[in-house]
Amino acid sequence: MNATAADSDLVCLAPDTKLEPLVFRWYAWGHLVSPVQLALSLAFRHLPMLKSFVANPAVHEAARKNPKMLGGSFLELGQRDLPAVRALQQDILTRGADLLGFAEDLLKLDRQLQKSETGFSLDHHYGALPASLAGLVEANYDLNHHPSLRVLEELIYRGELAGTAAQEIAFCKTPDAERSFFINTPRLDGEDRFVVPLPFDSAAYDLVSRSRLSPVPFGVLANALGVDGDAERARLRGYFAQTPPPRKEPNFAGEGVRVRYFGHACVLVQSAEVSVLIDPFLAWDDGDDGRLTFHDLPDRIDYVFLTHNHQDHFSVETLLQLRDRIGTILVPRNNANSLADPSMKLALQAIGQPRVQVLDPMERVAIPGGHLTALPFYGEHADLSIASKHGLHVDLQGRTLMFLADSDGKDRALYRRIVQRLGKVDTLFIGMECDGAPLTWLYGPYLSQPISRKDDDSRRLSGSGSENAWRIVEEIGCKTAYVYAMGQEPWLRFVAGLQYTPQSKQIVESDKFIGRCREAGLTAERLYGSRTMRM
Repeated sequence: MNATAADSDLVCLAPDTKLEPLVFRWYAWGHLVSPVQLALSLAFRHLPMLKSFVANPAVHEAARKNPKMLGGSFLELGQRDLPAVRALQQDILTRGADLLGFAEDLLKLDRQLQKSETGFSLDHHYGALPASLAGLVEANYDLNHHPSLRVLEELIYRGELAGTAAQEIAFCKTPDAERSFFINTPRLDGEDRFVVPLPFDSAAYDLVSRSRLSPVPFGVLANALGVDGDAERARLRGYFAQTPPPRKEPNFAGEGVRVRYFGHACVLVQSAEVSVLIDPFLAWDDGDDGRLTFHDLPDRIDYVFLTHNHQDHFSVETLLQLRDRIGTILVPRNNANSLADPSMKLALQAIGQPRVQVLDPMERVAIPGGHLTALPFYGEHADLSIASKHGLHVDLQGRTLMFLADSDGKDRALYRRIVQRLGKVDTLFIGMECDGAPLTWLYGPYLSQPISRKDDDSRRLSGSGSENAWRIVEEIGCKTAYVYAMGQEPWLRFVAGLQYTPQSKQIVESDKFIGRCREAGLTAERLYGSRTMRM
């Protein structure tokens, strides 16, 4: 078949094809879309890891074979990848020079402020700002006279620091459970991966995503992606099939409320009039375990609710491919004075999602048959001053549900106050990742001052243990409690890096919680995989 005939073929993206969004070949999560955090991550996480690999690839290769090292600062690569890693290191140093310079200057300024400023006016700093920071930062104090920096994110998303020139899309068919860990392993060129330069706000994403469910002429797709040449088009064609995948009742027109659990923290709440998708992170590969996949989402999603800006809740990969099916995305307001808390709204707009609504705690959104309310969120952020986190209360068709992904019930009075405003709750979904990674595992690149190992270890990305989860149950008066967001589904491996045993604290504590709920006459279980429930 000649190229012209092949171009006219109607094709669908193969169900097991992944579209990995990349920035400088690193898997893009929310913080790699935000330019300030991208700069800090490149300078103080990614480049040091690449340099370590170049210096001693054998150490990284050995760590890759040790399951206990999953999620550590070791590239899941081998000695044969050394030339490609060297090339990537040089590319970041060259094309990312502005980002690296900005990161170095930003933390240098922050260190200066912390060392020298105790309450005196900060005006003298502006005349000495390096060009990389001039017009982009504001120095200020909190009410205890501790200095901090505010970066004007809105001005950085356009220009040399935006990072769009390094954005790409990688087609691959690596099974979900075998994808390399997001934070430590770049996506290098290879026979199993086809990479195309593509800014995340490109309309081509919508076309490719549409082909997941409906046939599109292959030539139109290839042209939109800028793929020329018979050999390159032949490679691209291998990621497409002739027919769309089967779907499991994606749309709902029945009575009452249907709740579909897609795994981890991803839950779809549907009535005949409205659909609300929470923390969309989904499986792509079908399995014999009854799982629901990306293809089983409804044709129209009225609201997407993102609880917080972590990689397993704010999935750039998923949201890019839902862009033309989403009505509005609901996100929490961020703390602009914290380098660890970039704006989720700006990041979503940068990936081409224009309909983003920012919510404050206890703010309500009316929906057909009820309303959504954003809830305060304690825990899981290592005591950092991060505001972009909220839980969700759903009141729909007379049913009430509360979603507290990764929240910690360390202060039961919070939930007592919430119930005073909203009333008792029928069903609770609560995360119990109660022994999370230390502060520096995720936020280390943003720290301008070192932290002791003792302090680092004490400040963990943890949710509720059994006692704190039970406090929430007592306060909200629920009849059903589901433990979720535990990161155990195989398609979560590459972003969660968690492999529990029956002796793991998370399992022990959630078992204890479930037992306590059942003793009290509640329905309770730890969710895994997928489930469809009617309420």
